[in-house]
Amino acid sequence: MKRTLAALTTLAAAAGGILAGAPAASAADGYCTTSSGISRGAYWVVVPTTSGGSTSCVMGSGSSGEAVDALQAALILCYGMDVGGRDGVYGAKTEAAVRSLQRATGQTADGVYGPNTRNVVEWRWTGNTGGGKCERL
Repeated sequence: MKRTLAALTTLAAAAGGILAGAPAASAADGYCTTSSGISRGAYWVVVPTTSGGSTSCVMGSGSSGEAVDALQAALILCYGMDVGGRDGVYGAKTEAAVRSLQRATGQTADGVYGPNTRNVVEWRWTGNTGGGKCERL
């Protein structure tokens, strides 16, 4: 009985550590799994979204796909940051770039993209007739 209890306690502690290490999504609608286009006047931009289309999403180290690619595009085009290439992989360089942006904007520099970071990112808006500008959503 004591062994079983000890094993269950160890398992619970390990599970708690795994859950605590996951990105905080408390203010997010879910994970950024795709991207969506948003238009404003004569400009449009592609931003990370959930599969349901919400821009209130979270992603971090280990994430991949078009949502990460949209973030990398903003970090490269609007900030000139080195994210290790626009490859759609949220690796160490993308995480470091997000941390740098978070520090520069007075946020907790955890390297995780979420609603607070989304609110300060300047995205590359492309004009319908060419050209573009970097500004927040």
